[in-house]
Amino acid sequence: MEILNSWKFWVVLYLVSAVVFAQAFKKANRNMKSAGALTILLEVFTAFFALFFIPFFDFTWPTDTSVYLTLLAVVSIYAITDRLNIEARYGLDPSVFSMLKQLSTVFLIILGFIFLKEQIVLKKIIGSVIIIFANVLLAFDKGKVRFNKYFIMSFISNFLFAVAMLINVNISNYFNLALYTIFTVFTPSIIIAIVGKHSIKELTSEFKRYDKKNFLVAAFTWCLMLIASVRAYQLGNVTLIAPLLTLTSILNTMYEYFVCNNKSKFLQKVIASILIILGVVIIKM
Repeated sequence: MEILNSWKFWVVLYLVSAVVFAQAFKKANRNMKSAGALTILLEVFTAFFALFFIPFFDFTWPTDTSVYLTLLAVVSIYAITDRLNIEARYGLDPSVFSMLKQLSTVFLIILGFIFLKEQIVLKKIIGSVIIIFANVLLAFDKGKVRFNKYFIMSFISNFLFAVAMLINVNISNYFNLALYTIFTVFTPSIIIAIVGKHSIKELTSEFKRYDKKNFLVAAFTWCLMLIASVRAYQLGNVTLIAPLLTLTSILNTMYEYFVCNNKSKFLQKVIASILIILGVVIIKM
């Protein structure tokens, strides 16, 4: 199918699925008892849905052992980031969370300067400062900057995600994209289950607490998000794709305001969204 080779299709799919995921997940997890168990459940169901997309991509398999070792390191970090993100999503508006995610771009630039000895470029510094300012603006409340634990979790998660991205140099190109998605969500679920000592009984009990319809929608759309974002970057120019994917912040803000009637910090969110998009555009110019 020709449309599957169009970066425009994957960008639109990402934006739609990202908004649906953020809103559905917010509704589904209101009765959460264990963030660890919720993370495992979401990852397992997302991996299940990814199985159906295997036939849509070429079946490739790396022969270099170093690729598997790198993938293992990356998914180990993903286990931590997913766990932190699930709890951060629980405590933050989807629009705020989507804006905080852009901090990973800033961290990646900083890590590139330090460890890869990349050249310090003025536009990257300006773009990074704009993104940081936009996120500080989100924390501004009643004349003071207030960072709650969910902000901090998101901050740590984005730093670790940047580390993973620094290690993960186009690993997805070596695999069938759907299989790669399964590896990056199912393996972390196993790691979290072992480290957190989550039993099948606990997971079953936790699953009963959720709105099943919204939970399954969230898992399916997270699967679409993961596949669509990677595929968009594979097919398109990063300088164009990256700014377009940041539109999730303004889309979530509009959805919350017009559909959910959530007027909390609306102007701050709109300004922050615009600044973040601008910051990413400047960085990717």
